[in-house]
Amino acid sequence: MSEELFFNGIDATTGEYLIPPVAPETMAAAISGQPRDPAEAQALKDWWSKYADTNKEKIVDMTAKEGTDYLDLSSAGWGVIFPHNVDPTIVKALRPLLDWRKSQAGKRYHEYTGSEGYRFKPNEKYETKDEWLVRHGAGPGPVDPDIVPYYMLLVGDPEQIPYNFQIQLDVQHAVGRIFFDKPEDYWNYANSVVSAEKKKLSLGRTAAFFGVANHDDVATNMSAEQLVKPLAASFAKEAGWKIGKMAAEKATKSDLSNVLGGKDTPALLFAASHGMGFPNGDALQLNNQGALLCQDWPGPKEWRKPIGKDFYFAADDLADNANVFGLVAFFFACYGAGTPKLDEFSKQAFKRRGEIAPKNFIAKLPQRLLSHPRGGALAVIGHVERAWGYSFTWGKAGPQLAVFESAIKRLFDGWPVGYAFEYFNGRYAELASELAYTLGEMEYDLKVAPTDLAGMWTATNDARNYVVLGDPFVKLMA
Repeated sequence: MSEELFFNGIDATTGEYLIPPVAPETMAAAISGQPRDPAEAQALKDWWSKYADTNKEKIVDMTAKEGTDYLDLSSAGWGVIFPHNVDPTIVKALRPLLDWRKSQAGKRYHEYTGSEGYRFKPNEKYETKDEWLVRHGAGPGPVDPDIVPYYMLLVGDPEQIPYNFQIQLDVQHAVGRIFFDKPEDYWNYANSVVSAEKKKLSLGRTAAFFGVANHDDVATNMSAEQLVKPLAASFAKEAGWKIGKMAAEKATKSDLSNVLGGKDTPALLFAASHGMGFPNGDALQLNNQGALLCQDWPGPKEWRKPIGKDFYFAADDLADNANVFGLVAFFFACYGAGTPKLDEFSKQAFKRRGEIAPKNFIAKLPQRLLSHPRGGALAVIGHVERAWGYSFTWGKAGPQLAVFESAIKRLFDGWPVGYAFEYFNGRYAELASELAYTLGEMEYDLKVAPTDLAGMWTATNDARNYVVLGDPFVKLMA
């Protein structure tokens, strides 16, 4: 048997891993028999093959048709998709942002609402990405902003507009999402974006890299040493930027509060840790799932009991007087952006967990950051499932940071969040295409090492679950 695979995510009620370590052979046996969506696999294969044929050296220039200026909304376009039955008070609350984007995009601005909005019936069939695009005259391939804008903001609960629609649309477009519990939260976010951009807010060229490394914990030690530390080092000499590295002893809850609303809040915060997980229906799940576990936790061997609030940073730890106005945050943590109702990993690989939440939902910490009454963060990037080490390391090849480095470099250079994170979409399309091909050939006796298959499947599912919360056209205010 090969060395066991370790997975991110801590169960707050037991102090143990959400999924126990598993041998690659066990995982590979389950993966090879998993059902696949042929339409989705073919669409990604087509997208990637066109990209690969036309873009040997550049990774994301096939996003929109040639000549598109991604910094100019009058060229790239900006659209907003509401559920077909959206509450009019939400649209009204967002009007400051909508009017501002319309003034920038002109004829390439579009509001999709009512019959043009996203169609769904609870507990019935949801519209796919292809079905929605076809309704609006668009198909596969580079985005034509004259038909459907390149930058797209989804406004709605993932029960209304599912995560899968967001993820698949994001392969072609630059997509973000917002959803809040109250209309005034939408106004807070809209007002924050407009105020920051119109008044040309400047937070200074500051970035903080926060890396938890808990004792006897393989997952956080790997992310601290192979992701956070080298990322901070690679940008340490970035011209004009002040880079803060907060590893191990500087990764406590108190330290996090200093860079997440406190006196040292930067323009960009990158944090890697375990995201908290709770059993389906637990009283704390909806409010605390995805909260960031800090260095205060003694580790999985020493602490085999419920994990208390003293060890993790949740939405209610962000005080009303916190200052997060203009922040862009990236959380590498399980459920850091949200949680699906169905477990996309173990429902196939382990055949036993089924539903992991009573519904699909957005994590409360990014919601609180984006809608903060003193001025909200502009965007939060994170996972809507578990986060995995395959995002930044690849077997014997070792650390693979090009996607992270490239996306962050684009942010530093003033590119919009949605465009910067096309690197992640390109990686997802490449991995998904390769996995679909491999699983298909295995039906004809192709031999694949269990470790390779487990890695490829896990990496694909990991790559697909990065999402942007917030307007995809926002930029670092530095």
